[in-house]
Amino acid sequence: MIEIFTQIRNKCPFCESQIGVFFLPNTEDDRDKAREYKLFQIVKTTIQGFRKQRSLKQLNTYWKACEFIADSAENKQWGTKYKVDFQCRVEAHFVDPSLVVVRPDGSIQFAYRSIAVKNLPHIEACNYFDQAFGVMVDFWNATHHDKITQDELIEMVKESMNAA
Repeated sequence: MIEIFTQIRNKCPFCESQIGVFFLPNTEDDRDKAREYKLFQIVKTTIQGFRKQRSLKQLNTYWKACEFIADSAENKQWGTKYKVDFQCRVEAHFVDPSLVVVRPDGSIQFAYRSIAVKNLPHIEACNYFDQAFGVMVDFWNATHHDKITQDELIEMVKESMNAA
């Protein structure tokens, strides 16, 4: 099972026909994920709409920033966007309090919270992303000669998205 973000359109992007409703992948990553299936294959779809499109843009910017940092990292613990995301969740201590387990030996195991739009209210998302971008900037500044701010990181990410 894959999760992709789509947009509902009333016009076919190829033939401009307005017959029916079209669900089109929202980003390049979503298009890549959708290519796991064959053309004209029947797929089961669960639809959930978002009222705040800005939240989705914020989430996509976050994932692109994770990818950007991973591409510039020589440290294997930061080598993929998922590892960067994990490092941000650990550093921000973004845990699910209902899933903290204390083992009999006294060690503690944390389960980290989901940052999916459907699981994270907007204000909490803003707070998390602010912390996460700070973690990425700290990593960048520790591993590169040029020091940057959060705003500069986001601008660099946007530039890399436009160049791709």
